[in-house]
Amino acid sequence: MNRSQAPGPRGQKDPARSHGSGNVRTDDLRNPQPAPGAGRAGVARTSLVSSVLGFVAAAAFAGTAAWASGCQGEAPPGPSTEGDSPPERTSSLPRPAPASSARAAASAEAPTEAPTAAPSEAPEPPAPDKPYTGPLLGSIVPQAAVYPTMEFSKQRLGYIRLGGKVPVDPKPIKGGSCAKGWYRLLDGGYVCGRSATTDLSNPQVRLGITPPNLDEVLPYKYAFNTTHGTPLYRSVPSKDEMTRYEPYLESSKRKRKEEEKQRAEALYEETEKEVAAAAAARAAASAEAAAGPAPVAAVAADPAAVEDKAAAVAAAASLGIAPAPVEEEPEKPWWENVDEKGRPLNVTLADLDKDADSTVAKRMVKGFFVAVDKTFGWNGRSWYKTTAGLVAPSDRMYIIKPPASQGIDFPEGAKSVGFILAKSASKYQFDAEKKSVSVAGSLERFAAFGLTGESHTHKSTVYRKTTEGWWMKGADGTYTDLGAPPPDLAPGEKWIDVNLSRKTLVAIEGDKPVFAALVSPGRRSKDKKKDHPTPAGVFRIREKHIATTMDGDGTVAGDLPYSIEDVPFVAYYDGSYALHGAFWHGNFGREMSHGCVNLSPLDAKKVFFWSEPRLPRGWHGVWATPENRGTLVSIHE
Repeated sequence: MNRSQAPGPRGQKDPARSHGSGNVRTDDLRNPQPAPGAGRAGVARTSLVSSVLGFVAAAAFAGTAAWASGCQGEAPPGPSTEGDSPPERTSSLPRPAPASSARAAASAEAPTEAPTAAPSEAPEPPAPDKPYTGPLLGSIVPQAAVYPTMEFSKQRLGYIRLGGKVPVDPKPIKGGSCAKGWYRLLDGGYVCGRSATTDLSNPQVRLGITPPNLDEVLPYKYAFNTTHGTPLYRSVPSKDEMTRYEPYLESSKRKRKEEEKQRAEALYEETEKEVAAAAAARAAASAEAAAGPAPVAAVAADPAAVEDKAAAVAAAASLGIAPAPVEEEPEKPWWENVDEKGRPLNVTLADLDKDADSTVAKRMVKGFFVAVDKTFGWNGRSWYKTTAGLVAPSDRMYIIKPPASQGIDFPEGAKSVGFILAKSASKYQFDAEKKSVSVAGSLERFAAFGLTGESHTHKSTVYRKTTEGWWMKGADGTYTDLGAPPPDLAPGEKWIDVNLSRKTLVAIEGDKPVFAALVSPGRRSKDKKKDHPTPAGVFRIREKHIATTMDGDGTVAGDLPYSIEDVPFVAYYDGSYALHGAFWHGNFGREMSHGCVNLSPLDAKKVFFWSEPRLPRGWHGVWATPENRGTLVSIHE
């Protein structure tokens, strides 16, 4: 489903957006910390006031969303059920630049006059062992756009998320159309002073979105919604609001009370029967003569009364008097109007938006994911504050465990890399004459290793020799198989090879492979409505986002809408098609997506920070430019 986008790719048409869209919602605020040395009461007051201020400010940003394209309506099949994690591997691909630890004093100096702005140059980043300790600029809007010059334009270099902080020249420059002056970023570009500030005590900086944790597998924690109709509140709800918007809470209480009442009544009746039976037995034993016929226990309904009601209805009809209207049941909300399998009937993203009011932003379909900014307690329940600044009841969700599979550095001397896809597999060895084969050890799923390029067929089974000397059974997995280099590849230039048949990705520098990983490309089907192949061709990465939300309606009648908040490590290369991390499944090496190239979160992060355009310090998204071109992506069978 199409939604408005900002900031979108310059001049790019998006052929796939009719099927799905992605969005970056950066409208939540972080709670401030109490001042050191504050007493317990002061801390409590500060915490409460901070929480209220955070959600009030978040509500102020509600409805202000920046959307980026999705993945051809790519719906997650469900949270990962991956079992034991494979052994950890290392990679020589560069790690993300460490977040700045600077705590610079941030009082903005008075604007000064400056000459006409020239296009911003992007200097080389400082060495990783020298953390930046200078002035910082904090974003006070959901997305603070970074422009190449001191002018507003459609051309943008990237953006900084709400609360994000970047190295800056602290002296604002007067000029252009920004009345508050422009700030020159040390990593290139200019930001208007009305979108950011050097005053890091500003509430919208201080309460901004928690920065992504780039040291973990995923930048955020993600919660899976387990029930249709779960509300996303705009702020912390009161008890009355919870009762109104979550009627199942009250019905659940009533159900428990009714069950307790029924158990008590059943126990009372059972006891009463026992007492009555004992009394009757004593009376029967002492009676010497029959007492006559037993009294009638109940009186049957009076037939005359029934006839009288029927006559009254007939009389009303003969006089032209309409019968009393039958009270109709109110229409059920979509999340209660379900089929025999418990699936809502014909629900779209637009239907979810119809539930929005001043208290609730939307209701979620089962299977939606939210990115969790923080967890807190309120009114006897636990809650999630999302990175979109909304509030979700955690008792209807759970935090997922991300898949931990990952690729490997390309082994020295290897012709290709092999991967095990079978749930259980073995190493094999041949005798000197290669006439007999035997098991030489076991292999875990997703094990990766170098291959020499030598293969041998034994009793119709293909085996491939590893750089470690043992043999892999071909049917147990897959292996990398590079296509031809892109025609406009410069000497030593980085490029990415994606083999759709082998379900592999290789990162290459010039003619040297440096990293290999499994991928999940688009699912193919003979049914056109379910056929979502990943298009082949040569592309360049157009834009990259640390995280961006993807949502859309189902592509087949009966399919439910989906929404994945802050999909991690996204690199768009053609319209809505992207390389990105997938935490909702762990089935890499198989077709799983609706057109995008899925990688495990660890592999997506490595490729994200290795590829171009480079993401400057503190930025959340970056676009390629003619001077800073994106990495080539070659996709082939």
